[in-house]
Amino acid sequence: MRPDRLVLLGLAFALGLGCALILLPFLPAMLWAAILVFCLWPVYVRFRSHLPPVLAAIVITIVVAVLLLVPLIHLALVAAKEARDSRGWVTDVIQNGLPPAPGFLQKIPVIGGMLADFWNNSANDLGGLMNSAQPVLGSVAHTGIKLLLHISHGVVETVVALFFAFLFFLSGEQIIERIRLVLARVINPLMLEELLGLVAATVRGVVFGILGTAAFQGILYAIGFEVAHVPQALILATIAGLISIVPAGAVIIYVPISLYLIAAGHPVVGILLAIYCFVVVGGADSILRPWLISRGAALPYAVTLIGVLGGALAFGALGIFLGPVLLALGITMAEEFAGQPRGTWRQP
Repeated sequence: MRPDRLVLLGLAFALGLGCALILLPFLPAMLWAAILVFCLWPVYVRFRSHLPPVLAAIVITIVVAVLLLVPLIHLALVAAKEARDSRGWVTDVIQNGLPPAPGFLQKIPVIGGMLADFWNNSANDLGGLMNSAQPVLGSVAHTGIKLLLHISHGVVETVVALFFAFLFFLSGEQIIERIRLVLARVINPLMLEELLGLVAATVRGVVFGILGTAAFQGILYAIGFEVAHVPQALILATIAGLISIVPAGAVIIYVPISLYLIAAGHPVVGILLAIYCFVVVGGADSILRPWLISRGAALPYAVTLIGVLGGALAFGALGIFLGPVLLALGITMAEEFAGQPRGTWRQP
């Protein structure tokens, strides 16, 4: 290769690396913004037909900001209060010992007597525990501080993502067109269009089929928990909705809550809540999830679920989308390499 071309290649590589380093701190927020804009683009198009583009983008961004930031701020306040109360309670217990076992423990079916005995026996063994428990108290405080820092980081990242979402609403079509022009220089145009459609369909399937169902279940759990007067109903319903990404995963949330209500002297409410969660919310999952996935998924449900869970473990929350997209692209590349008809290996 000619020396001048080597120099130009080196300069191009250095330029690309410099641009990547500049954008790297904002990459997660930009990806979240891109996913958000992709999901809300039909809404933006409708708004844009009645409002100026800038005003339409501002309205949608403000509505999304309220929906996202209010729960995060509420969670931060609750976490701060619970961390402070938990540390004070642990300190008081270690200094003064456990009070007698509460009466509702005895009423818990099957294991109530064992729990009450364990409680009362443990109360007699806390005499000299204060010094040895100091590391535990430090861990409790440290965990609470880390949780608050994570939530605060989430709030900041959400604000940055919303800023990018506003920009993407205004220039999304031009950005996609320029990305398509650049990629067309290295990928066959027909293959490129298929890959872009595959990414869009996979994200759509995850958003509507996985996260949409989980969000709907979270709303149903919140209604049930509020009617049953469950403490911290909103937070527990949010956790149950997130766990519902895994089919029947929310059992670990609503079964203990139902047992708690039964032990607290509300057996009818506890039993009805368990039936509601199992029949109504579980039935909605069985019907809604396959229907939503069939409307947009580019992968079978099992592969999509593996991508969601594996991506979350590997990349965090953003991996919920990256996992299925990477699996879809990987399967497509394997099909192409094996000489199989496109889409053959992505059939249910």
